[in-house]
Amino acid sequence: MKIAIILNSISKHKKKFYNLILPALTRKFSVEVFETQYANHARQLASEAVIKNFEAIISAGGDGTLNQVLNGMMSVATQHPLPALGLIPLGSGNDFAGAVELSDNPDHLIDLLISNQPKPTDIGKVRCRNNNDQSIEHYFINVCSLGMGPATVLRMEKAPTWLSDNLRYLSAVIKTFFMHKPEEVELRTTDLNWKGKARVIAIANGKSFGNKIYIAPDAKPDDGLFNMFVAADVPLFKFLLYLQQLKSKKKISDARIIYTSSSKVALSSPNKLMLEAEGELIGFLPATIKMMPRQIRFFRK
Repeated sequence: MKIAIILNSISKHKKKFYNLILPALTRKFSVEVFETQYANHARQLASEAVIKNFEAIISAGGDGTLNQVLNGMMSVATQHPLPALGLIPLGSGNDFAGAVELSDNPDHLIDLLISNQPKPTDIGKVRCRNNNDQSIEHYFINVCSLGMGPATVLRMEKAPTWLSDNLRYLSAVIKTFFMHKPEEVELRTTDLNWKGKARVIAIANGKSFGNKIYIAPDAKPDDGLFNMFVAADVPLFKFLLYLQQLKSKKKISDARIIYTSSSKVALSSPNKLMLEAEGELIGFLPATIKMMPRQIRFFRK
C-alpha cells in the first residue's frame, strides 16, 4: 500500500512519530512523509496526495490537522477518486480519535492498514459566509460549533505564542467563560425550530470537542445523522458545573439544554456570528450544514 502521511510539523509528539511510529510503518508499507510548513499547508498537501494517487492518506496531528487534510481531499473529490483516510492522533485534544477508538500505538494502526478495510464514514458539509460575505464551503468530520467554541479559538489565536498549547487553551477558555455572552441564534431542522440566546450550539458527528467535552456521547460516525447540543441562556456558573458533567460523558437534564438529531441544520442570527470546526475558524452565519453519509473511507474500528 502506498501511503502519504501528512505530519503537523509543530506537534509536540513529533519525536515519537519519527523514533517509534514511522519506523514501524515503513517496515510494512511504502510510506512518504510530508511535513506542514505553514498554516493550512496540510490542506494543500492532502489535495496533492490525492492527485498523486496515494492509496491512503494519514493525518498525523490533532483534530485541526485532520480537518485540513479532509478539506484538501474534498477539494479535488470531483476530479479524482479519494483514497482512504487514516489518523495518527498526535494533538492535544484528539477528540475524533477518541470517538473512533484510535491511539498512537503503531501496532494498532498497522493492524488496521493490513486488514485494508476502511469503513464508510459520515462527514458534514457547511455552507456559510466568509469575512467578505461571500458564500464558501467547508467540511468537517467531528464537530462544528458556534458560541463559546469559536470565541475560545479566536482567543487562542491571539494568545502569546511563547505559551504552550495547553496554557494558551486554558487561558482562552477562562477568558471566554467570563467574557462571552449568550448570542441570538435561530436554529432550524426538519423537526425543530428554535430561537433564542445560546452559549453553545454544537453539530456533532463525533462524540466530543474542546478536549473531551462530550456534547454528543451517543453519536455514531456512520448513522447519517448529526447529534446536536444546544445550551441556551444557562447562567454562567451553572454552565460551568454542567461542563464537569459533560466531561464525565453524562447528559444534562435542564430545559435550557437541548439534545436532538438531524441530517440538515440551518443557522442564522441578526449578528455576525462565527463558526468553528475542529478548532479552526471557518466562517460566519448564516449557514446550512448538511450530512454527507458514508462519504469517506476511514481506517477505524
